[in-house]
Order: sequence, then C-alpha cells, then structure tokens
Amino acid sequence: MPNRPRARIPSLKELSDFDGAFDRAFSLVAFVLNRHIIDHLLRATRLLTDGDAEALMIWGVLAHLNVAHLMPPGSVPAAILDARGHLPDEEARYRPLRLRDLTDITGIPRETVRRKLNALAAQHYVQRAGNGWVLCTGRVEPELREFTRESVWRLLAVADEIRAALRDADADSAGGQPGSSPGRSG
Repeated sequence: MPNRPRARIPSLKELSDFDGAFDRAFSLVAFVLNRHIIDHLLRATRLLTDGDAEALMIWGVLAHLNVAHLMPPGSVPAAILDARGHLPDEEARYRPLRLRDLTDITGIPRETVRRKLNALAAQHYVQRAGNGWVLCTGRVEPELREFTRESVWRLLAVADEIRAALRDADADSAGGQPGSSPGRSG
C-alpha cells in the first residue's frame, strides 16, 4: 500500500458559524459526501458480496450489531483491543442476531434475509450461533482489513475536503479570504 499523507481530523472549533458555513456550502458538501457514500457502497458490494447490495446490508448490520455492545461510544483502542487490533476472544462474546431482528432492522423480507444469510454462510462471512447469526472472524483478514484501511483513508480525505469547503464558506461570511479561517493568520 502506498505511503499516504495522514489526513487531519476535522474540528468544528475552527468555524465561527458552522450552520451558516454549512448552508453556504451545502451543495458542494452534499455532493462530496454523496460521492463518498456511493463510492464506498459500490466498492463494498463488488468486493464483498459479488454485487448483491441486500446481502451487503444484511452482513453489515449483522457484523455491527454482533459487536456493538463491546465497543461503546468513545472507546479507546488500548482499552478494548489486543495488539493486533482485535477484540480479545471476540467470537465468544458476539451477540447473535435473530432472523426476525435482521428483517425488522433492514426492512428486507424474511425469506430474502434467510436466503442471503445462507449464501453468506456458504462464503464463510456468517455462521449460525444458537438461535441467531454471527460474523465469521476468519473471513475478516486480510482482504477486509485492506479494504477497511483504504476506506478509512478515503473517508479522512473526504472529511478534509468537506472541512476545507466549510472553512471557505465560514471565512466568506466573516469577511476573510477564502481558504483562511477567522482569527488565524496565514
């Protein structure tokens, strides 16, 4: 993987008026965000589920909810992950999700969810666990790790692009020069 510059995490503190800057930059911000979301969904669908967007949605919801209880908001990696970046004994602590729950959450018909879970199981993405379904961790490495690395890099680049648009719109409203932030020199 090429050596990429580190993206800077956006800070709302840089803006004197977020809502005003957002309103002034809305069309550009919406376009950039939509481009990112669609690109991500297309890449994920093609790589992970051979073009099956419903299967991707089912797998994504299942994977997220299996571990959500292990990663509370604000979690610090060192507090919950091992040296490899994994949850220790993760599979043993997964919370299985029932077919009914996946149907309710995704809005996809029950029979379709069942059929797609079975197809995902045949590809070793998911497996039955008790009366529900869980993610197969063996399938996560290394292909999904690299996909996620690329996705995070792209997300941070989009965040930088959106932040720059918001800063320019904020500077315009404050009488500053585009590309500069109020109260900052240079």
